Amino acid sequence: MPVLQPDTSAAEDFSQPIPPATYKASIVACEAGKSKAGNQKIMPKFKIMVDGHERTRTAHLVISGEGSMGFDQLLRATHNSDLADQYRDASISPKPGFDTDTLVGAELQVIVEENLYKPEGGGQEQKRDQITGYLKL
Repeated sequence: MPVLQPDTSAAEDFSQPIPPATYKASIVACEAGKSKAGNQKIMPKFKIMVDGHERTRTAHLVISGEGSMGFDQLLRATHNSDLADQYRDASISPKPGFDTDTLVGAELQVIVEENLYKPEGGGQEQKRDQITGYLKL
């Protein structure tokens, strides 16, 4: 068996929710993927300053359809209002492409609220935090 040298000194305790408030944040990565329903989504990863400590959270935002308002709000908070306007304008077809890398490094404010998580297949509800909105710095 191999001998490993684990180091968990930088591990974040996700069991401690971020208290509800508005926080300064920056986007450190942004992946693309698909939702459970098969819709395109982006997954920006945020570093959030909470009481002088960095915490990380990832949002899952669909980028088209009725549930895409979070994506629109994120674009506007990251000073991409012109692009957000083009995506909202039904007369523009085809829509411009979107490179997720354009969000990396963006600074903004995130609104964090408490959320009750219900595990699939039952189990006890857990209090978690959730990013519910985005504002310009």
